[in-house]
Amino acid sequence: MSKILKTIGSMKKKLNVFCVLMLVLMAAKVIIGIILSFDEHAQAFKQGWEDGGKEEVTYTFGFWGDMLLVVLGLVCFYLMIRALISFVRFILNVNRDKVFVWENVPLLRWTGWGLLITTLIMTVHDLMVQVPVDKIYNGNSGYYIFSVFCLIVAEVFAIGLKLKEEQDLTI
Repeated sequence: MSKILKTIGSMKKKLNVFCVLMLVLMAAKVIIGIILSFDEHAQAFKQGWEDGGKEEVTYTFGFWGDMLLVVLGLVCFYLMIRALISFVRFILNVNRDKVFVWENVPLLRWTGWGLLITTLIMTVHDLMVQVPVDKIYNGNSGYYIFSVFCLIVAEVFAIGLKLKEEQDLTI
C-alpha cells in the first residue's frame, strides 16, 4: 500500500508540474501577444503621426460595427478570464487530491470552450481587418490546440467517471 501511495504522490507531482507549466505558457502567450499588439499599434500610430494623417484607414465599420467590436471585445475578455479562473480551479483541485471528480469536467469544458470561442472571435476580427492569414495562424494556432486539448481531456474525464460509476454499481 505504501508503494502505491508513493507512486500516486509522484504522479501527482508530475501532474502539478505540467499544470503549472501549461499555466505559465498560457500566461506567457497572452502577455507576449499583448506586448506585440501594443508594439504594432504604437508603430501604426507613429507612422500615422509622421504621415500627418494623409493615408486613410482601409477598413471602417461605422458606429454599429464599432459597437459590435466593443461588445465582442467584452465577451472575449469575459470568456478569457472565466477560462483562466476555471483552469486555476482545476489545478487547485488536483493539488487537493481531487483529480477524477465530476467537478473537474465543467472546469475543463469552460477552459476549452472559453479559449476556443475567444480565439474564433479574434480570428474573424483579424480576417475582417485584413491581417495576413499566416500571421493569424501563427498567432492563434497555440490557442486552438490548447482549447481543443482541454475539451478532449474533459470528455475523457467524463467517460472515465461514467465508467467508474458503472463499475461501482456492479457486484
